[in-house]
Amino acid sequence: MTTTPRSGDRSLLRRMNTHAALLGVRDGQHTVTGLADQLGISRTAAEDVVRDLVELGWVTPADAPASARPGRPARSYRFAAEAGHVVGLDIGVHKILGIVADLEGRPRASHKVSIDEDASAADRLALATTVVEACLAEAGLDTEAVWCAGVGSPGVIDASGTVTRYGGNGLPGWLGLDLADTLSTRWGVPVRVESDNNLGTIAEHWRGSAQDARDVVYVLSGNRTSAGILIGGSLYRGHSGGSGLVGALPQLGWAEAPRHVDSLAGTGVDPTREAMFLAARDGIPHALAALDGFAASIATGVVAMSLAVDPELIVLGGGISRGGEIILDAIRSHIDELQPHAPRVVLSTLGDESVAMGAVRIALDAIDAQLLASVQAEARFPSPSRGILTL
Repeated sequence: MTTTPRSGDRSLLRRMNTHAALLGVRDGQHTVTGLADQLGISRTAAEDVVRDLVELGWVTPADAPASARPGRPARSYRFAAEAGHVVGLDIGVHKILGIVADLEGRPRASHKVSIDEDASAADRLALATTVVEACLAEAGLDTEAVWCAGVGSPGVIDASGTVTRYGGNGLPGWLGLDLADTLSTRWGVPVRVESDNNLGTIAEHWRGSAQDARDVVYVLSGNRTSAGILIGGSLYRGHSGGSGLVGALPQLGWAEAPRHVDSLAGTGVDPTREAMFLAARDGIPHALAALDGFAASIATGVVAMSLAVDPELIVLGGGISRGGEIILDAIRSHIDELQPHAPRVVLSTLGDESVAMGAVRIALDAIDAQLLASVQAEARFPSPSRGILTL
């Protein structure tokens, strides 16, 4: 008696075709015929892999699009992005921002809280957990819905997820902290960790201002300034993960930039970036002078990065992006003075959410990598579940 193999229990070629079909549907809903044409397989083979994916729960029939043609339209299928979720978390010096997203990276909910820069590592991690719980509650999800979490942190992060260098103010107890292991143990899900400047770069290339660029310098400027580098469409981390941290060199001006904001104390303009931006738009002289000094300090480091990398695009992100055109024009002006024929400079379209969205992306990348490894090694095509990844 012959036993019919269960769904997904096929040869490596069948599993690879199933995987390719899943990626095709994830990029946009498809009909069976469309998938067969895209993958270069027979319609019968395409029907088999689509049936497997539907039975497993990776794919679901999509609503039929309106058609002016007579007759019944071919059934199309969509990726079941709601089958799982990831969390992206930006743990900063003064804020913690979390985003929960589905398997296509579409945000379901977000939550942001402020924190004192001198808060202990234990308090910061506890508040990070509170932020994640608030995101899940707002999205109507429980912790079992989360497959993986991505986390962004200031400083240099090694391959294990440990903070190996941090030269800024605040964050007591942060240096040497194994964030990946600590948070994975606390949350019960796999955690991937990357530096905030690198995550902002990833996010802008994925969903922001750098989607069409391959060589990019992303400047993350908030209370501190750092940069991320994209070369040939791929993140460049450097030998130890510390690329782009030119703000550590005082001569390049990034460490000096906040002092121009502080100089507004006693002038009638609050010594904050937001107040400086608003007052400069209103033409208040003290704010215009502070803005110009701030822009000059940022431009010096940007030009140093630009000359070293020769990018096609420079993206200004983080809190600085809230300054809009007034800060963009001021920085551009100083860049042009220092570097004739400088690359194009634009503002981030993701703003304060860039790091958290980059964290979402690395969590999704971890799922993708493990899914492919499972397809290649296991006898059955895996079902969609948080068990795809191990801690």
